[in-house]
Amino acid sequence: MRNVHDLIVAPATPGSGGARAIVRMAGDALDRLLAGLFAPRAGQRFGSFSERPRLVTAQLTGTLAHEWGGVDVEILHWPGPGGPTGGPLAEVQLPASVPLVEAVVAEACRQGARLARGGEFSLRSFLAGRLDLLQAEAVLAVVDARTPAELSAALDRMAGGVGRQLQAARETLLDLVADIEAVIDFSDEHAPDSQPIAAGVFWKGIDERLVALSEALAAVGLRLAARDSGGDGRLPRVVIVGRPNIGKSSLFNALVGREAALVADEAGTTRDWIAARLEGEGEDEGVACLLVDVAGIEAEEETGGDSSGQDGIVGIAGAATAAARAEALQADVLIVCRDVGDALPPEPAADLSTGHRIDVVTRYDRRAGGEGDAAQQGGGQAAFRLTSSRDHIGIESLRQAILREVAALPGQATAATLRMRVGLDAAREAVAAALEIAAAARAGRVHDEAVVASFLGRAIAALGEVTGAELGNDLLDRIFARHCIGK
Repeated sequence: MRNVHDLIVAPATPGSGGARAIVRMAGDALDRLLAGLFAPRAGQRFGSFSERPRLVTAQLTGTLAHEWGGVDVEILHWPGPGGPTGGPLAEVQLPASVPLVEAVVAEACRQGARLARGGEFSLRSFLAGRLDLLQAEAVLAVVDARTPAELSAALDRMAGGVGRQLQAARETLLDLVADIEAVIDFSDEHAPDSQPIAAGVFWKGIDERLVALSEALAAVGLRLAARDSGGDGRLPRVVIVGRPNIGKSSLFNALVGREAALVADEAGTTRDWIAARLEGEGEDEGVACLLVDVAGIEAEEETGGDSSGQDGIVGIAGAATAAARAEALQADVLIVCRDVGDALPPEPAADLSTGHRIDVVTRYDRRAGGEGDAAQQGGGQAAFRLTSSRDHIGIESLRQAILREVAALPGQATAATLRMRVGLDAAREAVAAALEIAAAARAGRVHDEAVVASFLGRAIAALGEVTGAELGNDLLDRIFARHCIGK
């Protein structure tokens, strides 16, 4: 590991734009470096070790003053050890002149500092426990953000909510392993007058804690997956398709919770597409998409493949169908609808499938004699989600399914998010395996505490790699080397 006490310096702001620039300095002997570069105003001084941070107004001094004159600067000084990097740190705010910034950095290096490597300030904050790995990687995401949506997501990650959730999950795992290993270590050492806890009672408690932990990890996984959905600045598009007049617009209204689309009994009421934002709450918080309702699309054999009107002019219905197909082709997720009364599910959107689709039966309240119930089954599993906009059947379940599908969209995650997903998936698999064995132990079929503890140990290690609690030096160097110099 690199020496975290080296005196380092680097510009922390880009070389163009803005009225002020920042030069960041950190490391041992920072007080000597500050005294050689800046002269505090009368009545002000730099802080001493263990004192609170302070803002010092100063002027350039020494060689810098000779070349640049008495330029005023403001210095935010953390004497240490309570600062952002766990040691002495200073941020010098000065006029945004590239030659002036370069002169300050060069003079600092002449007086004993070295130019910081990429991500070295963030690395020191991480090693000092001021940032977890998720927050440290969010620094890079903030720098690289190209849109307001990307910046908002990166800043949200920097706030540390996900990191705290993962750390809490890891602490829970550590407690579980400690309890299980205590049973292993002391199972044969009960005092004569003591009564060992019944195995069923013990495993019932372990089982309940594992279930709660599994649910917590699933919620964090969904939240992490949602961080980079719509990473190009647009929301993922979820398009509702199906033949005309089967309740698609009613379903759209039920999902968004308001009368956004016009609904009527006549076919072809929807002529153009209409969209509304759909956002998750609770465990789905952070997931968002654009839900789109389009005109009905007839199967090719019903339309004859010809949507033209007289004299080759495209009619209104044909134009609506063409617009619907064009919109569906842009979909990230398709909601493919069929009516509960359809004997066989027509496929008006078969050629439009994105690979991410949810099949839905609409107007389930109109089923006759349980006919619709049979349509739910396919190959032993539910093939269609049964919904009724009128009776609000299956609407909340469908909404959650949409948000889960959006959160799982590929190709939109950063390298950091992909690494987090791998670690989380490994932890969840290990917890699931432990839960299965704990359930068997509770039922009296097995009594192998060591195997459960082993799986939980794997989960602890996996989460440690996500949060940074267990990382090798080489991996840390690769992660932080992607950061900009000065960060």
